[in-house]
Amino acid sequence: AHRGLYAQDQSVPENSLAAFTAARDGGFGIELDVHLLSDGHLAVVHDASLSRVCGIDRNICELSSDDLKSCRLFGTEETIPLFSDVLSLIDGKAPLILEIKTDGNNHNEVCAELWNELRFYRGLYCVESFDPRAVAWFNRHQPNIYRGQLVRPYAVLKKTSPKLAAFIVSNVLSNIISRPH
Repeated sequence: AHRGLYAQDQSVPENSLAAFTAARDGGFGIELDVHLLSDGHLAVVHDASLSRVCGIDRNICELSSDDLKSCRLFGTEETIPLFSDVLSLIDGKAPLILEIKTDGNNHNEVCAELWNELRFYRGLYCVESFDPRAVAWFNRHQPNIYRGQLVRPYAVLKKTSPKLAAFIVSNVLSNIISRPH
């Protein structure tokens, strides 16, 4: 269940506790996205910008965990959940694919906090990211955790990245460092 088992009309919004409950109760594995908040906690939301999901002209990394209480998803009563709340809700009853979303150079901080919250979690999970630095962090610090490297095509990457970096990442040459499974 990508971003949980949500309704296409967003009456049960993506990446909400309701969508994760539906996926868990339906027997589905769950893919979700984690971002680091300004206070060091992790939020579960796909986009860096809250424009699409909440109609707010802010980026998720600017908010604190207290700010999330007022961020309504797609006009519903559902709010952006903390990662810790999702772990408590799932409680090992569904496998998780955790996509690490980085912002600038915060890959060390987001990965360290993700590991901090996963240390005692007993369910099945793997981590993945488009950012090879995040995958490499888990390779160095927690090599027994399953890792996946997500990749975008060169034509997409060269619009926002230096051409050499776009070539390296799009051709998975960074796998020499990140060592994904």
